[in-house]
Amino acid sequence: MKLQAQYNRITIISTLFILLIAAASYYFLLRYVLITQLDEALKVEEAELYDYVNKYNKLPEPTVYKDQQISFELTSEPGKRSFKSLQIFYKEENQNELSRQLLFPVNVSGQNYMVSVTKSEESTQYLVWIILFSTIGLIALLTVILFFTNRFLIKKLWKPFHNTLSSIKEFNLSAPSAISMQPTSITEFRELNESIRMMAQKMLKDYQSLKDFTDHASHEMQTPLAVINSKLDILIQEPELSEKSLEQVQGIYKAVEKLSRLCQSLLLLTKIENNQYTATQQVFINELLEEKGAEMEDWMNAVDLKVIMQLEPLPVSMNRHLAEILVSNLLQNAVRHNDSTGNITIRTSGNKLSVLNAGKAPLDKERVFDRFYKSDYSGGSGLGLAIVKQICDQYCFSLDYNFKEGQHCFAVIFSIT
Repeated sequence: MKLQAQYNRITIISTLFILLIAAASYYFLLRYVLITQLDEALKVEEAELYDYVNKYNKLPEPTVYKDQQISFELTSEPGKRSFKSLQIFYKEENQNELSRQLLFPVNVSGQNYMVSVTKSEESTQYLVWIILFSTIGLIALLTVILFFTNRFLIKKLWKPFHNTLSSIKEFNLSAPSAISMQPTSITEFRELNESIRMMAQKMLKDYQSLKDFTDHASHEMQTPLAVINSKLDILIQEPELSEKSLEQVQGIYKAVEKLSRLCQSLLLLTKIENNQYTATQQVFINELLEEKGAEMEDWMNAVDLKVIMQLEPLPVSMNRHLAEILVSNLLQNAVRHNDSTGNITIRTSGNKLSVLNAGKAPLDKERVFDRFYKSDYSGGSGLGLAIVKQICDQYCFSLDYNFKEGQHCFAVIFSIT
């Protein structure tokens, strides 16, 4: 959920909650104030009745009006003064109305009376509801206005942030361009833009340094290895070498060759990570499989392997060199780790490539694509499948491994354009 939507959601919920509490509190406050005023009016009637009794030494006539009633009741003992609310039935309107009543004692010529003064609360209730609904309406209108105003203002305030975010999404180390920063008066966004600008500059500097190191290392490491190989070739041809010395030289030759392949693989991984293979074109994976299969035919025949190819056209948009490496590494892995009694099956169907080979035991599914991970019976460098994984990650291809019915299965699901 976006920050603005989350903010609006919280604002609406909290506003409604506060509005409900405020409305209830406002209602009871208004009712208390108006009831207090009504009680004050009843007290005025009480004071006037006492004045009348003191002046004339008798009770006034009982009165019955729509909004006020005064009645008297003879009692043996003086009662207690009290206020209370009650429902009174009016025959004229055939309905009950909420009223406020004051009971107080009065003594006239030695006789005790309880005086009841009752005033209707209908006008008070009506006034309470009018004020309450008017206030709620104003608060609701104000809330709606504030909501849309805040929404517009927040969208405007966050515009520099969204502009910076879009620039970050479009930033590409392999084709760097300046990150567009919209000027803003907001301190936090200015600090964010400055931090991103400094980080981008450092990334570009580090990337260029790493790229230069990769290029130089590729040249500097391959040159002495090539010299060693050439010297070993000359040394092997020396007739004075004993059989034991020849075996040692051949061991050195194989170690140097393995070191050369290891260096090439590590440098290749670095180049892929640095996005140095940017050129793309349409590549038919099925055609590459046929080409690589033909190149490896002698090797497969030497180890007595049968290859079953079930190929359908599979066009993929990617760098051709990386596509060749991906296919070659999967095939070499299948040949190197195939059981001597099994065959290799290669399939392309839809957007999926599957390479199956017989095996003795399953590999560790969590580590099979890690660098330098090798099974107990592997003689490789442990980088072939790591390179395949790196290529798939660069193009967002799906790479999976399973072991079922005595067969290793490596599957690549391509993104077809």
